[in-house]
Amino acid sequence: MKKTIVALILLAMAVSATAQEKRTENAYKREGKTFVQTSKAQASNGDQATAYVWRDSKGNEYPIILHTYTRGEKKGRTTAYVVRTSGKTGKEYKYYLPDGESIATEILNESK
Repeated sequence: MKKTIVALILLAMAVSATAQEKRTENAYKREGKTFVQTSKAQASNGDQATAYVWRDSKGNEYPIILHTYTRGEKKGRTTAYVVRTSGKTGKEYKYYLPDGESIATEILNESK
């Protein structure tokens, strides 16, 4: 029984290590203390980075990311969001843009 448990733990660790390696493979290259992006940013969930920028009322600019819903009642819809950083906690969060579906539609129509 102990051998089976140890074998399962080792197997889980090996699978986890392999999955982590695949996520970062060829995404960046290191030049000294600088990491340089080598591929276009795209999240594993299918979100798509664009060349468009959102400017908020304070003048800060953020790259626009498109998200296509794959489940639920919004399945198939595409909307736009930006990744912002909280001034209080320093954590990143998604800010879905007001009227994000029409923004996403404009971006998709221009890219065709």
